[in-house]
Amino acid sequence: MIENNIIKSLGAGSGIDSANLVKQLTEIERAAPQGRIDAKRSKTEAQISDFGLMASAMDTLKSAVSALTAKEGLYSKTASYTSSDALVPTKLETSVQPGSYSFEVKALAASQSLGFGALNDPSDPVGEGVLTFSFGTWERDGNQDPTSFVADPQAKTYSITIDSSNNTLNGLKDAINKADMGVQASVIFDGTGHRLVLTAPSGANREMHIAVEEVGDTPTNTDASGLSRFAFNADIADIAEVEKQAGADAELVINGLTVKRSSNTVSDVVSGLTLDLLKASPGEKVTVTVSDDKSFAEEKIRGFVDAYNAFLEEIKPVFSFNKEEEKWGSLANDSLAKSVLTRFRAIIGSAIPGLTDSNYSALTNLGIRTQLDGSLTINEDDFSKAMSNNFADVQKILAPHTHSTAGDITVNSFGKQTQAGSYDVVITTPPRKGYFTGAEIDAAVTFPNFDTTGKTYAFTLTVNGVETDNIQVPTDVVYASAADLVTAIQSAINADAKLRENGITVIVTHDADTNTLTFTSNRYGSSSTVNVESASGDAITDLGIAQGSGVAGVNVAGTVNGVVGFGLGNVLLPKLGEKAEGLSMIVGENATGGTVSFSRGFAGQMEELIGLFLQTNGLFASREQVLERQLVELDDQEEQLDRRMSAYHERLLQQFIAMEAILNGLNSQGGFLENLVDTLPFTASKK
Repeated sequence: MIENNIIKSLGAGSGIDSANLVKQLTEIERAAPQGRIDAKRSKTEAQISDFGLMASAMDTLKSAVSALTAKEGLYSKTASYTSSDALVPTKLETSVQPGSYSFEVKALAASQSLGFGALNDPSDPVGEGVLTFSFGTWERDGNQDPTSFVADPQAKTYSITIDSSNNTLNGLKDAINKADMGVQASVIFDGTGHRLVLTAPSGANREMHIAVEEVGDTPTNTDASGLSRFAFNADIADIAEVEKQAGADAELVINGLTVKRSSNTVSDVVSGLTLDLLKASPGEKVTVTVSDDKSFAEEKIRGFVDAYNAFLEEIKPVFSFNKEEEKWGSLANDSLAKSVLTRFRAIIGSAIPGLTDSNYSALTNLGIRTQLDGSLTINEDDFSKAMSNNFADVQKILAPHTHSTAGDITVNSFGKQTQAGSYDVVITTPPRKGYFTGAEIDAAVTFPNFDTTGKTYAFTLTVNGVETDNIQVPTDVVYASAADLVTAIQSAINADAKLRENGITVIVTHDADTNTLTFTSNRYGSSSTVNVESASGDAITDLGIAQGSGVAGVNVAGTVNGVVGFGLGNVLLPKLGEKAEGLSMIVGENATGGTVSFSRGFAGQMEELIGLFLQTNGLFASREQVLERQLVELDDQEEQLDRRMSAYHERLLQQFIAMEAILNGLNSQGGFLENLVDTLPFTASKK
């Protein structure tokens, strides 16, 4: 109502459209600052969008770069092999050493198989009690029938309980399978009845021994009734009939060396190469040739060049002049955006730092050149020569690479903060493992053929702070040599469940000069210890294994470029804050020193730089945060402008209202004067 009155007041006295005039004057006053705000907002929004475009393009480029830094990119292997149905390579890791390997499959691994007496129905009861499964090797007679069982001291024993809840043939089968001990249980109908068939894991040392303890006052654990029907041990009468197939190891000859394995999948003969043995073929030589997969590596290198050129093309609009819109890209003068190209070109055109054992030092050595527009091209002749003649150098220049002049000092890993370069390493204290050496073995312990009948060799150890259960060395056997006895002791120790749970092993050695046994931990450092906590009388008297503390291991100590590093076990780390920080060096017991070098390689440098821009708190994210804050500030400025223009509009309204009031007053006075003039004697009009 008041506004309407104001609007009606405007122009009432002057005849001027004052309301529209006030509006136009306000718009004129607002135009300049509003234009500046709009221009800044448009530019800022364009910059945010273009930084997003650059980030997306760089992320695509990163994928191509990462393909070069990954082991599978430049270090992939390929294999060819002579046609054969005896074996086939199934897996090649990047660590496999290129070369030719000759294989001969003399025998396949086999799984022991047991088939028990038939029952009428799978739901028939089998009897209640406990079956105990052990694994090892059956000694055999001339007919290859099992006679006596030798348990594997490192194999775990399993107990299967059959009670009212699972007292059927199917229940027994399910209980065995659920035990997850590697034994496959099946119920098979052979035309006359249903039989339980057990298949052990493959291998000569994985054969089964099954002992049964039936429930009841007068159990019969080895007869052909109740649960004892499923026993398999030397005490049962039909042991040869129950065994359908004996366990056996695969026998393989590689480059003239015979090896045996428990499985037909062999992955530890040639490191990084996995073979599946398909059939025995004595006399047939199968040659497997492993070589670097240069074609795959070439694909990745060309993929990077294409990705880099595509990256340049994609980001061109953010820097170049748009003739249609007659303006430059929003980031044409942005120092951060321009630094991306500057730093990329610097890496492309510079020597790779940290390379000390390569014939190549820059991309141009590979035939990869920079064009005038910044794009990359490949000189096919130079590239082909590099790939064919110096592929190892191609790998070194592109991917991260470490090198050591000392064979007993190797670089295990590096960190993001590690700077490329060469570092002098001096070992002041080599690492040592903890060990325990016993007393002299009794003179009555002689070889060959040391008889342990009636002996008890038992003891407990604490290894690396972990105390074992009671360790029992197999006795009542004849050891042909000291080496056989040492192997039995070592196997018994390493079969301990607590040590295995903690990944601890012990190496047992015999010193013929001092006639003593030494137990050595598998770990290095001050926490590496071997102590004897207790021992049986025979172990003390015969073997010299008595309660006592061993000699603790020693942590490695040394310097890196003259600065004392940090040693833990056999790992030496440079001091924090040094250029070599992040290098992890594995040091051997006889190491004295050497020089190690580290290079990120071209792709590693590119990957690191891209990460610097794209990471969560990276340069692009920081710049986008600044731009987002600028938008908020522009919103604030526009709100302030709105308030200022509202006040300005109000002020003009009041001024025009005042002007109209003055004009109205003047008009009123003019009418009064006219009337007054008309009434004066000399000015009055005559009628």
